[in-house]
Amino acid sequence: MIRLILYLCVVSSAFSYNLPLNAGRQGDRMVVVDSNNDRVKLACVNWYGAHMEDMVVNGLDRQPMDFISAKIAELGFNCIRLVFALDTYYKNPIIRSERLSANPELIGMRAMEIFDATVKSLTDHGLIVILNNHISTAGWCCSFDDGEGLWFTEEYPVEMWEDCLTQLAARYVDNPMVAGFDLRNEVRPAHGVAAEWGNGGETDFALACEKTGNMILEVNPGMLIIVEGILSAGNLIGALIKKPELSNPDKLVYSGHIYPTSPIISDLPYDLFKMTMHTMQTFVADAGYNYSAPYWMGEFGTGSDPNNEKWDHIYQFLLETDHDWGYWSIDGYKYPDENEAGYGILNSNYSDVKDPWKMEQLRSIMPILDDHEP
Repeated sequence: MIRLILYLCVVSSAFSYNLPLNAGRQGDRMVVVDSNNDRVKLACVNWYGAHMEDMVVNGLDRQPMDFISAKIAELGFNCIRLVFALDTYYKNPIIRSERLSANPELIGMRAMEIFDATVKSLTDHGLIVILNNHISTAGWCCSFDDGEGLWFTEEYPVEMWEDCLTQLAARYVDNPMVAGFDLRNEVRPAHGVAAEWGNGGETDFALACEKTGNMILEVNPGMLIIVEGILSAGNLIGALIKKPELSNPDKLVYSGHIYPTSPIISDLPYDLFKMTMHTMQTFVADAGYNYSAPYWMGEFGTGSDPNNEKWDHIYQFLLETDHDWGYWSIDGYKYPDENEAGYGILNSNYSDVKDPWKMEQLRSIMPILDDHEP
């Protein structure tokens, strides 16, 4: 109980909300709310690396972990989408020391020990953590020919996916700042098999999320259950006919992704872009329907060119619609020996902001912008 009070005090002093989070209604919009029924706008950033071959978050060779967590909070983000692979959990190797050179106290630790330390560092700095199973076999994601498009693979059958997510939810049950679970990243075809929504079979992603979401809620009732659309998180239309039925319906949040490189939609004029985004993804947040639940744009991002009309459309959309979001990503590099990550907020030193113009835009969409009254 003392630990819970401490966490709530951190949250209250930094961002003024009280856990746990739930789905709620504000005017004509479904939104995420706290235990006082006050809206909490998720203004998140992704931190990756734990889903890749070395199975550890990037940047620990450049800065102390607490420095990076403090920098994220200082920039104004209130949450982190923390991605991992099933390999991270099941293989759990000792992390190579060169990936930890700025954090010598972590040298000799296994992947999940460092993942635990990352979670603690983030939440100690007042940041909500949303876990995300990004991939099964560790590596960069995503393509249509990597064999990782479904939530199960030959190496990791569905039962292992369910068990990993349930075990991680239980692992952090005493830390209410670990407030959500994004069940699987960018579901798409694998080996010629497409994910479906609502067909009742083994490729029914909505049904898989319903079952696994309820397993998670059994061991961690406070968690939001975040369900992405199919077609690489681009299509939530199936929610019109099948809403994942959770034991606590107020825990459901939908998620979608969009990039300037997203096929077809990114090429549309803004009015058509906005209409298509609503038709394909954000309609789920319209209140008063059988499918209604909050929407979170869990990934979007752009490079260093400030004159990108396709990025401008995404930014304008979030400015006008006031949806929750998670920028991809904080990271200053993809691999340590490569050039800086194109979409990253930080330089490869994990200290300085690479593109101040972009950070200025993101700060402008962090606050609640609309009461969504009709």
